[in-house]
Amino acid sequence: MDLEKYGTASDIRELLAIRDSVDDILVGLQGDEVTAPRADLFDLGHAYQLVIEVPGVPQENLEIALQGIELTLAGLRETLSGEAEVLSSERPSGHFQRTFELPGEVDFDAGTAHLSDGLLVVTLPKD
Repeated sequence: MDLEKYGTASDIRELLAIRDSVDDILVGLQGDEVTAPRADLFDLGHAYQLVIEVPGVPQENLEIALQGIELTLAGLRETLSGEAEVLSSERPSGHFQRTFELPGEVDFDAGTAHLSDGLLVVTLPKD
């Protein structure tokens, strides 16, 4: 009995290339999700309030900007390893940035922000 071969090597190479492309996409997405801080957005009636998780990030490493209805938070999480050899690391470090689209116009100049217990609370009065 003769077996017919149907280009299995090229099919496997094509499948491996597709798998590698999907892996690259997933690594890119996970990288962004890991470093971007999680947040909650509230409507207080007279203002919008963002509560953003930034544990271990000092105030001087945070920057807030507003353009239109988009608020951008940028910051730097420094590594705490010092001179020690890192055996395992699950906490993200390095630069991060996240943009939030607010539901409406705000008065940025009248807004407040305070950092306490790893939470950045930004309150922006509605315009």
